Order: sequence, then structure tokens, then C-alpha cells
Amino acid sequence: MSSEPGLRERKKRETRRLLAEVATRLFAERGFDEVTVADIAAAANVSDKTVFNYFATKEDLVLNGREEIEAELIQAVRERELREPVLAVVRRHTLAVAERMNALPAERRAAFRKVVQSTPSVHARIRQMSLQSEEQLARILAEQTGASAIDPTPRVVASIIGVLTRLGYGVTGWPEGKRRSHAETLASIATAFDLCAQGLAEYGARGQP
Repeated sequence: MSSEPGLRERKKRETRRLLAEVATRLFAERGFDEVTVADIAAAANVSDKTVFNYFATKEDLVLNGREEIEAELIQAVRERELREPVLAVVRRHTLAVAERMNALPAERRAAFRKVVQSTPSVHARIRQMSLQSEEQLARILAEQTGASAIDPTPRVVASIIGVLTRLGYGVTGWPEGKRRSHAETLASIATAFDLCAQGLAEYGARGQP
């Protein structure tokens, strides 16, 4: 019986991923505005209600993986060992994102980029998600470091973290960005983190100023 909640959770994640993959493929093939929720439900062999149970908007269907990654970043920063600098935690996360993106089939990456580049509402939703994540990170960092309410440092660091983690997606910029090779992505991550480490290496480590 103890394994049942875990099984249900896995099935839910699998359904979410199936719906997201089907929707992104259809959006890339036909255009975002030309595909309805009913089209997605039919292609995935589920009901319209099932789609709405998992995703509130069509934009969220495209960004299911992005939402998971943002949540994992916040969790990693929140649950880190406080003696470890936050930059080290974020670097590990960003490299893991780069590996995950590299493991995706090329056609899925291409479909996602096509939808984002051609759909302003999806691009806007990405920006909204990034800002929400940065706000959460700023609050977590303020709590972990004991920063005062008027100290801008946690917000500044959260914004830098947001920029750094986006390097893991291997894209030069939205909405018109182009795909970097995996080697180029890893090199850009190393360069950016090494640069930030010159000033942020010990930020957030307990016992450090």
C-alpha cells in the first residue's frame, strides 16, 4: 500500500509529459492559435477535462518542463547545506539542466523553439515564470542570510541566478535565439559562473560576510 501514492504520482507526471509533448508537436506543426484543447485531447487519447485538470492554459502545456526545472532550482537553493555557497548549488543545477536538454531528441528541442519563437504569449509566460522564480529565490536568500527588508542584495543575487540558470537551456536568447551546441553551452556556463565567482563565491555561506 505504501507504494500506491508514489505510483499515482508517477502516472500523473507521465500524463503531464505526454500532454505537453503532444501539444508542443501540434503547435509546431499547425501553429499555436490553430490548435484547440480538443485537438490535443484527441491526439493524446484523453478527454478535454483531463487536459484542463493538468494545465490551466495552452501556454502552460508548452512550458511543463520549464516549470519543473524552475521548481527544482528553488528547491535546491532552499534545501542546500548552508555552509555551501549558493553559487555552487546553482552551478550544479545549471549543468544538470544542460545535460537534460542535450538528452532530449532534436525534434523536440526544435519544436519547442519554434513554438516559443512564433508565439508571443508563450514567450511572455516564460518571462512571467522567470520573474516569479526570482521573487521566490530572493525571499529564500533573504531568510537564509538574515538580510534586512531594505537590503537589495538577495534580489540582485536572485536576478543573477535567473540569468545563469537560463544558460543551461543552450539558447542564445528569446524569442529569436539560436541553439548552441552542447560543448558551447558548457563553455558558456563555465565562463559565466567563473566570472560571477570572482565576486559571489562566498555569498550565502554561513560564517561568511
